[in-house]
Amino acid sequence: MSTAENQPLIGVVNAEDRTLTVISGSPQAQEAYVVVRSHDKTVGYQRLTGYQSQEELIEEASAASVDQPRRRPWTAGQGEGHFATVIICTTGTNQLLLRAVAAVLEQQHQDFELIVVDNAPQTGNVRKVLSSIDDPRLRIVDEPQAGLSRARNTGVAHARADLVAFTDDDALAHPGWLGALIDVFAADPGRAIGAVTGPVFPAELVTEAQRYFEARGGFPKTLSPTVWALGDLLDQVSIFGDPGEGGPLYPMTTARIGAGVSMAFRRQALSEMGSFDICLGAGTKARGAEDLDAFARILRLGYAIVTTPDAVMYHSHRVDLAGLKAQAYGDGAGMAALLTKSVMQNPATVLTLARRIPAVLRRVAPGSQRMRGSEPGVPPELARHEVCGFVSGPGLFLCTVARQSCGRR
Repeated sequence: MSTAENQPLIGVVNAEDRTLTVISGSPQAQEAYVVVRSHDKTVGYQRLTGYQSQEELIEEASAASVDQPRRRPWTAGQGEGHFATVIICTTGTNQLLLRAVAAVLEQQHQDFELIVVDNAPQTGNVRKVLSSIDDPRLRIVDEPQAGLSRARNTGVAHARADLVAFTDDDALAHPGWLGALIDVFAADPGRAIGAVTGPVFPAELVTEAQRYFEARGGFPKTLSPTVWALGDLLDQVSIFGDPGEGGPLYPMTTARIGAGVSMAFRRQALSEMGSFDICLGAGTKARGAEDLDAFARILRLGYAIVTTPDAVMYHSHRVDLAGLKAQAYGDGAGMAALLTKSVMQNPATVLTLARRIPAVLRRVAPGSQRMRGSEPGVPPELARHEVCGFVSGPGLFLCTVARQSCGRR
């Protein structure tokens, strides 16, 4: 594990006034990962080494991000006055919960309510951890049945706003995160946009496991406005960004769109979608993909999804290799479960999958960047765990469906 003195600096450089905000790590570190912002927009993400001072770090990061960002059809603050609900689901065992809640309550956009869904109310952990917070915007609601999807659904059921955002108990929202999500919805009077996502950066890179996670891709870090839509709608919403490239299995799988740690929906789109699939997500045998399933369903309903680089979120990754292996297995299982659900709903999907198998095999072939990672030293067993999860995923999903009689939406 890195010491406090030499762990990489994680921070935000403001290119306007040449300032640095440190998220974690040491200002004296000789490696830095910084988001670069200008006029409330994200204009870059840089890994820097060899700088001799904090001032030099700021100058190098700013100079490397000088390209004018793609014009947005929205402006910072356009969503002012729009009321939103933010939902965090938790069992109260994550030591970062208090930090996550505090970061949401410190958002620049102040017109919101925060619902924390206690997914283990019998322990009393959540209320104990949050007992020091006295803020009328915070509500704690209980969901005694285990499972992230159940907790998300409970949060939505209690939400009072037309815009519903989600983040996690191990995340750290940039002060402009919520406002940036809402600005996109506010610029869409035709209500063609059903969901908005944002990039997710590491909150710390203290351990080898955290670096390995990033080397294998981490969470999506889209740095320019991007639009995801099906059919003719893509042309209609092209003003909101460049068309997204979803990979060989898109739109059956939607991992490049975003992640549940940073996503927001129109309440109308959520109502049409139904509910998060309780056969997917943490707490089920499939372990994940309830967020990706929601994205796919929103697209099939005829809505667009926009990724705005300005909604910056930080995430604290698994700190040890055992946890990372479990996550890799879950990623594979969740992806396969999502594909299995797609085939169950539309058997003709099998033909699409068959046509795309060569591209998928190239992506997971030994020696591919996905398998080896972008840095040397990434343990090959991480790839093996992901493949094992993928192979097991269909059976795990079908077992869960059979046991819970889950509705397939």
